[in-house]
Amino acid sequence: VKVCIRVNLGGRKYKDKQEKVWYADKGYVTGSWGCLNLPETDILTTLDVISNTANMELFQSIRMGENIIYRFDVVNGTYEVRILFAEIYWETSAAEQQNVYIQGKKVLKNFNIFDEVGHDCALEKSMRTKVEQGYLEIKFVGYSLPMHSGARACAIKIKSI
Repeated sequence: VKVCIRVNLGGRKYKDKQEKVWYADKGYVTGSWGCLNLPETDILTTLDVISNTANMELFQSIRMGENIIYRFDVVNGTYEVRILFAEIYWETSAAEQQNVYIQGKKVLKNFNIFDEVGHDCALEKSMRTKVEQGYLEIKFVGYSLPMHSGARACAIKIKSI
């Protein structure tokens, strides 16, 4: 069984330039997928032009918070996880940093979007992971002070390999 789930975090359903559908963000439902701690998070949007992408709308909204957890109930196997980022708030290097965990393993440490690509610029990170317990979990942990809102992402795509 091939699995491919695309989610527009903090955004609405979207069809990209390759005619692929990205689902609107939602809270977690058993047997499906979603944000486990939706009420503890916020959405930030912009109408700014986002560079480095043909799919600008995917990068114009972010799910943000101190901790953000997404769970996908999927069949066991190997998956490619692609996370889309853009710094749509800060216009200078700031203390907004995060660690990103997939299946409990830290895959991005002290990650600062602005330091990598600046303001209003698309950035994608891809990693592979194994699912052995019937679900794939992605956790974003922000540790900026004093706001604790450093965790943020624009979209997630998971695909079985």
